Amino acid sequence: MKTGFTLWFTGMSGAGKSTIANTIAPRLKALGKQVEILDGDEVRTNLSKGLGFSREDRDTNIRRIGYVAHLLTRNGTVAITAAISPYRAIRDEVRGRIGDFVEVYVKCPLDTLVARDVKGLYKKALAGEIKEFTGVS
Repeated sequence: MKTGFTLWFTGMSGAGKSTIANTIAPRLKALGKQVEILDGDEVRTNLSKGLGFSREDRDTNIRRIGYVAHLLTRNGTVAITAAISPYRAIRDEVRGRIGDFVEVYVKCPLDTLVARDVKGLYKKALAGEIKEFTGVS
């Protein structure tokens, strides 16, 4: 029987969560593991469309990611998630549901995130154009 687990990357926008997930996935596949990546941006576009960034909406989004990760894990797949998931309580809830769960905080200094700012989000958040932006407002 194959054993799955969830590898949950959390951290601020632009910290490198997706980059690390996409680097690790092929290595796990080379070891014979079934692997799926649940990228926070893709989930928001496909499963969580219409959700905002309030605490309640963020928790709903993370529960959805956690639910899919749970299904994958219990069916022997390695679920790799890359999602901001700023609230410990919801991560703990998801961890409790999944069981085989490894959480990794991807730390990156704010000045580096602002310098990278691939999506232009930090510029907008620092200018006050985006409310409820993790790590800034």
